[in-house]
Amino acid sequence: MPSLLSLPPELFSAVLDDVSGRDVMNLRLVCRHTSALSFHQFGLKCLTDLSFIWSLYSLQGLIDLSVHPLGRYIKRLSFATNFIYAEKLTEDPDEQREARLKNTFEQWEERNGLVAQALANLQKLGVQPILGVFDVPWDSSDSRNDSRRSTRRYGYGYEKFYGAAKLDVSRYEDPFGMVDNSHPVFAHAVEYVLKAAQQAKLPVRAFHVHVEEGTRHNKDDLRVLQEQYFRPGEFSPDFELTITVLCSAFEEKPGYTAKNLFDTKRLRYEFCTLPVEGTAWSTQSRADFDYHGIARHAPRDHSPEAMDHCFREIRIAFCEGPLDALAEFLLSQARTLRVLHLEHIAMLYLEDDSDDVLDFLRMLKNLLSLEYLKMARLSSKDDRSRLIGGHDDTWTSREEIQEGLQMYIQREENDEHSVDEEWGDDDEGEWIVVHHSENEDEEESGLAPHRTRTE
Repeated sequence: MPSLLSLPPELFSAVLDDVSGRDVMNLRLVCRHTSALSFHQFGLKCLTDLSFIWSLYSLQGLIDLSVHPLGRYIKRLSFATNFIYAEKLTEDPDEQREARLKNTFEQWEERNGLVAQALANLQKLGVQPILGVFDVPWDSSDSRNDSRRSTRRYGYGYEKFYGAAKLDVSRYEDPFGMVDNSHPVFAHAVEYVLKAAQQAKLPVRAFHVHVEEGTRHNKDDLRVLQEQYFRPGEFSPDFELTITVLCSAFEEKPGYTAKNLFDTKRLRYEFCTLPVEGTAWSTQSRADFDYHGIARHAPRDHSPEAMDHCFREIRIAFCEGPLDALAEFLLSQARTLRVLHLEHIAMLYLEDDSDDVLDFLRMLKNLLSLEYLKMARLSSKDDRSRLIGGHDDTWTSREEIQEGLQMYIQREENDEHSVDEEWGDDDEGEWIVVHHSENEDEEESGLAPHRTRTE
């Protein structure tokens, strides 16, 4: 009977391409031959995005990988923001000593040298990874935390180094009581990751932040990025830096992650809720769009005015929030904004005051100089079947944008609205159902039956 190893290498590689990273790892344990055959797939599936904590054990693993041929597969390295502590209290002197020793790794300078050494080794392999920091809200003894499904990270070596130690993501504590409730742990982690890159002479082109929603938004969180990579006053395309801030509500909304992206090279901003695999958008938790919240995540002066007229391209998608907040943010970018994506946004406004929607559409038409506009499923938060504009429209020139928005404005003035059938109900007949196509001839012949709104 032929064995697995008798498969042609090409077929064996094709099989590995379709299995999970965990299966590839287990398969490599079978024998040296399968380990060699799965070398490439293992690197692609298991080593592109790695996380580490500030412990000797964890960082030594990073150094070992950085001098190994597998190190060339690394694309992103993230480091913990937390001061992790052993919560268990005991009167046993030996256990107390062990607990204290577990906290000695918080000597940032000493550990930072190891990170710098690893980054220098990776550069010798031709690797310049994306850097970042992450929160570590994890208790390995809690059976509810399933690492196979959770979006949370806990870093290489965490369980081996700490076992079932618990931790607090919002305070700096030791095993025997609180030390400092206001210690800027997050900013400290950002500072030392950037310092390690500087020591290794690694150019920082992208920086990723994954934080716990509601606990890590200190105004100084990202100031060190501003000081090193931004000119005072406005974004400059001379600095090629992409900052991605992910916020997850690990405990309250499992699977929920909101994304803020700042791209200084393309002058681009993006805010959205990341989709959860296997979960319909209609049942998924959505991020709240907040104009002032954008400034809170911004890697510069943390007032909204400091971000005025910075972005050429903006994408707001899969979220909800006040219509006036969205309008205020777009107006703050009026001089520079040329490309705009508005997708699947549930907006809050007073239904009795139809001028809110009209004012928003007129603002898009008259106060912005857009060259590209995509509007898909903009709806009322209170009545998701009530669309603002059409179902899905993309206009790629100023002329198309002006004509399309004028059509929307006229519909609103005539009290005619498009209906999202996915959210429709028995009262759907109160609204005129409007079908819009980018092909005008097709639209004339393809209109859905109209019914006037009942007075």
